[in-house]
Amino acid sequence: MNLVERIIYDVPGGQFREFVGITTHLAPADLSLYRNLLPQPLDMPARPTVTIFLADYIKVFRWPLTRYQEWSVLLRSSFQDQEAWYPVTMPVTAWVPMKGGRHLGFPKYVVDRIELSREAEAIRGSAINKGDVQMELLFAEGHSRQLSHWERALADNEAFFKGSCHCMVPPEVGPRVMKVNLVHKVPAKWDPVHGMVTVRVNAASTWASLLPNEGPYPGTYNHFLGGINLDAERLA
Repeated sequence: MNLVERIIYDVPGGQFREFVGITTHLAPADLSLYRNLLPQPLDMPARPTVTIFLADYIKVFRWPLTRYQEWSVLLRSSFQDQEAWYPVTMPVTAWVPMKGGRHLGFPKYVVDRIELSREAEAIRGSAINKGDVQMELLFAEGHSRQLSHWERALADNEAFFKGSCHCMVPPEVGPRVMKVNLVHKVPAKWDPVHGMVTVRVNAASTWASLLPNEGPYPGTYNHFLGGINLDAERLA
């Protein structure tokens, strides 16, 4: 990062102080589509994996960055023998995080509404834009089946985000390849609740065919306290 970027993104105590969210992981149904959604020069990873999350960033700093919501589809990717997550889409509910995120290569755009709500025995996350439901996650506590080895490895990682991101600048097209890392300025306190997540998506989404069905898939509802900054390094 240059000096101006460090002033914006390197916040003492962290930009992200508290958030809650739902995340889930699944094996893609269409490997050809998965490959096509990864821009060149990103490569396929050892185990192709799709992550979907929805988060409510409750405490963020500094102004004019204020509370906002976000959801995303991430694909495990490889570049120069290093694996990370490539964001296929990343809608948000505010202009400031959209502009700041796109500068780093995240494909962010503003939508009308992203919400998390508690129901009787579940937590629902939903995203709506121009009257259409983009995506819905329904989290229910407890595993309804035995997890595979790779699913268990992700579940055992208590963090909400499971590593760094590969981003293209400009978003989606490049040519610059960036690696965006999470830097903990304050030790993290994670409080994951393990369960199963049902995923409903708009069939018109370019990535919709990655899902073999609605699930449910293993995932978590997580509450984060701490202080995280984003740090970007250019790889190519």
